[in-house]
Amino acid sequence: MANGGVSRLSCRARRSVIGLLLPCSMAAAGPPAVDLEWRDRFVMGVDADTFRHVGKAWAKAQQALSDARATGDVRQEMRAAARYLAIKPVRGREDCDMLTHYVDIARAGGAAFERELFDLGAAAAWLEESVPCPSKPTGEQMQGLAQRLGDPARMYYVMEVKFAEVDRDLRWAEMTALRSRQLAHAIADFQRAYCFWSMSEIELSSDLRGTQAKVWLVRALQYVDSHEFVALAADIDGNLAVVEFRDNNPSAAMVHMRRSLARIRSGAKSAHGAGVDMLVFAKYLTKLDRTTEALDLLRESERYELANPSAAVSRASAYLAAYAKLGTREAYALGEVQVQRIHELVEASANPQLLRPSVIQQMADFYASFGQWELAFKAQRKVAAAIEAQQQRSRETTRLELQEKLNVALKDQENTRLKAEAELQAERQRGWILAFGAVAVGAVAAAAALAVAVRRGRRLAKVSAELADRNQALEQRSASRIRLLAAACHDLRQPAHALGMLAELGGDANVEPGRYTAWLQSVRRSTASLGDMLDELMDLGRLDGGHYMPHVSDVSLGELLQEVMLHFGPLARRKGLTLEAPPVNVLVMSDRHLLRRMLFNLVSNAIKYTDAGSVRVVAEPAGGEVCLTVQDTGPGIPQDKLDDVFRDYVRLNPLKAAEGLGIGLSIVRRSAELLGHRLTLASPPGEGTTVSLLLPISASEMATEPGERPADAASTAGGVLAVLEDDADVRDAMAALLRRWHYTVFAAADAQAVLTQLAPSQARPALVITDLHLGATDGLAEVAQLRAALQAPELPALLVTGDLDAAVASQAAQAHVFVAHKPLAPRQLAALVAQLLAGAGGLTPSPSDASANSPAA
Repeated sequence: MANGGVSRLSCRARRSVIGLLLPCSMAAAGPPAVDLEWRDRFVMGVDADTFRHVGKAWAKAQQALSDARATGDVRQEMRAAARYLAIKPVRGREDCDMLTHYVDIARAGGAAFERELFDLGAAAAWLEESVPCPSKPTGEQMQGLAQRLGDPARMYYVMEVKFAEVDRDLRWAEMTALRSRQLAHAIADFQRAYCFWSMSEIELSSDLRGTQAKVWLVRALQYVDSHEFVALAADIDGNLAVVEFRDNNPSAAMVHMRRSLARIRSGAKSAHGAGVDMLVFAKYLTKLDRTTEALDLLRESERYELANPSAAVSRASAYLAAYAKLGTREAYALGEVQVQRIHELVEASANPQLLRPSVIQQMADFYASFGQWELAFKAQRKVAAAIEAQQQRSRETTRLELQEKLNVALKDQENTRLKAEAELQAERQRGWILAFGAVAVGAVAAAAALAVAVRRGRRLAKVSAELADRNQALEQRSASRIRLLAAACHDLRQPAHALGMLAELGGDANVEPGRYTAWLQSVRRSTASLGDMLDELMDLGRLDGGHYMPHVSDVSLGELLQEVMLHFGPLARRKGLTLEAPPVNVLVMSDRHLLRRMLFNLVSNAIKYTDAGSVRVVAEPAGGEVCLTVQDTGPGIPQDKLDDVFRDYVRLNPLKAAEGLGIGLSIVRRSAELLGHRLTLASPPGEGTTVSLLLPISASEMATEPGERPADAASTAGGVLAVLEDDADVRDAMAALLRRWHYTVFAAADAQAVLTQLAPSQARPALVITDLHLGATDGLAEVAQLRAALQAPELPALLVTGDLDAAVASQAAQAHVFVAHKPLAPRQLAALVAQLLAGAGGLTPSPSDASANSPAA
């Protein structure tokens, strides 16, 4: 499914299905009226053309309007006008006149022309961005039309009109909420991509420090066909470039920028859009000291006409920033030209507000960079005056709004007084019919009381029904949790029982040394089994409770497939199966922890239910994505059980029930939905099962070959470590393990004790590993104490904890402490310590599930 759910189509089959089908939930309930002609003409025609190639679409729209006018067919004219208004790159007063002409005709025609009236309203959603146009249908009017016309897909365009209405006031939260609601009404992939792109645009405009923009843009890439929808792909790559520039990832930013520019230069975007994008890119290039490239881009942008003087002022300001970086005499002269250009633009527009404080500040910085202090000081004073004027305008606007409210209140008060006087006069005139009126009033009052009672009864019934639904949902959730605990208690007993018996037998190791190796292998298998079950329970708990915040980054599929072979190869050989995972060299965008969990669960399930033959894990390119497939030669899944396999606690084969908790595939489904990865399932009877994930390819450079990977972390270890753990047994075990990997370890229950151990040798730890709960204190506080005592505020630290509270992860991220969750396999610990000592590599402290940052075992 487009929302990351489960369907029964393979990746290849799914890509051949048109994205214009109804949502599954609607199909299940019986589809409402669907206007197929309108969907084909307007959605996949007019609307899609605006995202394909603006240059070609605009030429097509002009010709269509000319041809329609020649026919004299009013309906065809209105449809062609809708196409014209939807695609026209820059709109003016004449376009409002055109809209008014055709809207008047449509309204006069009544129900016969409501479809055309709706199309005109949808096409003109952004018309008032440039000029006021009273004839444009409002969001409420569009909603009424959509309800009468019937096709639920029209609500997408109702949301677009409402979004344009709140966009004028920059109500950011409301804008994001509307886009989210609009996404639910999308029927085509390009619409979904546009919604995600727009949400990223909102965040980049309102909060440059936000972290969701990249997530939304990655989701947009999943839906857009960059070969067909070139203009939309240019916008997505453009915003990804801005995100990477902002996050100080210039190499990734340049990749996205060049992709966007290539599409812009093909004419895919409007002249104004192309010019503005080049201006934005040039500003970031200047900040990176790539001044020559920035100036080349600014000069190229002058070939594209900007639609408003505000953008032209911004371009002149960008020139000033670049010339200030050059610092040459010629650059100063050219900068003076741009200063003059700014003043001319402001004067020509008769709008002094174009001289924004940021523009004047850039002028001041320009003069200061050339030592022109007097001019810089004058500009700085203008900045202060502009800020004061801006604040004054804001205060005046507030005053006028309050005055308007006061006037309305006074008018309401006067109306109330006049109404009371009129009622009193009327009451005097009606005095002679009081007796008869009393009887009538009594009857009316009784009827009104009855109506009120009925309405209250209905409201109470509705509230009672809602409470009953909520109680039922809570009871179902509670029952689900009880089933989970019961299943967990039952299934965790097996490895725990085995460990108890093996621990008892451990004392015989000296008596029967020949059995020691087999005993040790059994301990390791039971420990691994117990750890896997606990990991699954933690993942399901976080996903089910909505507490998992994904950390989307570049993930090497080559590394994951290597891990699959290392982890499951011995198990497959013991069962007599062939496990294949051909090496690949590709990076995808995902949450590494969740993607690894999904892949491991799928492979584990395939091996578990396959008694003979093979299990094959394949990663194949599919356009701008990678189709990751797990295939087995098992008995397959009955067709009537396909919908059950991804539910909680479902095990189709009772004979295999003792081998897990029955939540592995549920975790796969929930993870896919959270990350937006399309999950598909195919299982023809007797032909095995194929499960596929569709993953977006990363924009970063391709991963290195598997043979070029660094050596195993544990074999190349070395360095001084501090371990904080109040449990003596755990502390001694961890210290022994780290010393086995050739680390020098200072281990104690708190920071002060570690400092005492360090003092004689004057050693300084390169990394601190700590538990969260350390008696009367906590690990984060002890790390802060160590950093302060050692005067090493950047000292890397790793928090190893079983606490799943999102607040703990958030506090750790703020303290720049990396987090991993217990149980932590030795290989995971070794790799994570090595990466932290090497400078953290690709790890970043995150308030999301920090085990996503941990290297896989």
